[in-house]
Amino acid sequence: MLGTNTHLMGEIESLLLAVDASEESKGAAQEAVTIALECEAKVYILYVREYYPEVPEALLSALEGIPEEHRKFLEKVKSMVEKEGGQAEIIIRDHPEAWRAIIEEAEKLNVDLIIMGKRGHTGLKKLFMGSITEKVIGYAPCKVMVVPKDVVIHGEVVLVATDGSYYAKKAEKEALSMGKRCSTLKKIIALSVARRESDLPKAAKVLEAFKALAQEETLPPRVKIETMEVVGDPPHMIVRVAEDEGADLILMGEYGRTGLQKFIMGSTTAKVIGLSQKSAVLVVK
Repeated sequence: MLGTNTHLMGEIESLLLAVDASEESKGAAQEAVTIALECEAKVYILYVREYYPEVPEALLSALEGIPEEHRKFLEKVKSMVEKEGGQAEIIIRDHPEAWRAIIEEAEKLNVDLIIMGKRGHTGLKKLFMGSITEKVIGYAPCKVMVVPKDVVIHGEVVLVATDGSYYAKKAEKEALSMGKRCSTLKKIIALSVARRESDLPKAAKVLEAFKALAQEETLPPRVKIETMEVVGDPPHMIVRVAEDEGADLILMGEYGRTGLQKFIMGSTTAKVIGLSQKSAVLVVK
């Protein structure tokens, strides 16, 4: 194990990996294993079987159990942690709403982080209308990381998207904390997106405040701070800049000024999650 001071996530005691054993779960599962081992944190592997109260009892009994390939997936993730000396536990829940089961378990176990995969095949329209992932983020009691299937977080370059709002500033502080505690991090990019040219001065002001905060934090010399203000549609520009700059982790605030309902209906954070294929997204509470 590498120790807590070498990982982006720092000192965490436990995390909840919410998986459905699909192909889209693989990136999240691998990242959960890495974090659990490097941070010496226990990982709870949660599998939710959704049931519907209106389904007849006879049919429910026929659906008992979980597919064998899913069980093997869960056991494989558990084994990956335990063979390296870590702690892992499989939890199987029956619930009519998977997102509620995830929130309930996160609260009961008092975890520091929830990790989920992204269901890429659902399409952006469904994603913006309130998928399981977005509801979990909206109601989670802790940070949530969403990991696309093929993403591996190397932790050399991270991007924090900020508009200067309360929750965006939390993401800024999280990025700077990563710079102080993670020995692999080389560059933090702070990005502010202006929808119009006339909004560029405001974006520049947000980034000046970030640079001042970075100076107060006294980062080690190995960490370079770079700021960028660009014009365009915020979700698309955030994802594009992350890809262009090789950032495999995007940090964002929970829902900023929009409120929970609008977040679930398609905030910038939700849209970045939907668009991002090469970067994981960490939503900071």
